[in-house]
Amino acid sequence: MSLPHLLLVDDSEAVLAFERAALSGHYVVTTAANGREALEKVAAVRPAAMLLDLSMPEMDGDEVLAQMQRNADLRRIPVIIISTEKQRAEACVKNGAKAYLPKPIRAQDLLPLVGRVLEDERRATLQGSLSALFVSAGQIEIGLPLDSVLSVLHQAATRPLPIGPSYLCEMLDLHGEPVLVLDLAKRLGQEHARPIEERKLVVIDCQGAPFAVCVDAVRDPEEISRERLSSGEALGGSEHGALGSALIALARTARGPLPIVDPRALASRKLLSDLSRALRAKAIS
Repeated sequence: MSLPHLLLVDDSEAVLAFERAALSGHYVVTTAANGREALEKVAAVRPAAMLLDLSMPEMDGDEVLAQMQRNADLRRIPVIIISTEKQRAEACVKNGAKAYLPKPIRAQDLLPLVGRVLEDERRATLQGSLSALFVSAGQIEIGLPLDSVLSVLHQAATRPLPIGPSYLCEMLDLHGEPVLVLDLAKRLGQEHARPIEERKLVVIDCQGAPFAVCVDAVRDPEEISRERLSSGEALGGSEHGALGSALIALARTARGPLPIVDPRALASRKLLSDLSRALRAKAIS
């Protein structure tokens, strides 16, 4: 899965070079040197977010933001103001920008801010309509956000791992690469409802290190309207057991209320990272 795309806008080549160096390992970046170029590129690229300077030739950042706010499609793109002009930047935040970072900027401030703005935007999107892939394991059915799913496969041969918890102790070869397999039934304390040869593997994107979730059955994707969603924060988490930390929302469906879950939160990021490194090291050796 491709990295999020950022549009960096500044008339200073030095600032653009710094931003590009700080962000390019985490994002795809496109740059613009003035406001008019920024409007052309934001319409063409439709980036995940824009980093916007204010004082620029041809068109200032304030006007770029104003024109984006008047466009129903561009209005959805979050804008982060990067400027020395505090009062102007704060006015931009009131007029639709998502955040402000004063110059001179530091990588340790820039990276977390961009990540937070994109995560806030993702959560806001999830409060709108949501495409979900519903899967079942044992007696439990959950929805997975469709944008986290790379593919669905028939159960393939797996090999045991020498390390890892009981629900994350197998691997498979996918396109020549070792991939971890998370057994959803075991993770939720369930018994599988189907024999292993009838199960499915849902391959999940996890920041460039995919893993597969073993489930009993997979339904066709469904579009859940905003009116049929309740936020995970409103529901709380502790009473939902193993799903608590992964719970995004509750969807009202014809089959009753069903949890929408972030599959990447079913195992800790550190655990997935440690096991993935161990797999790659074993493959190299």
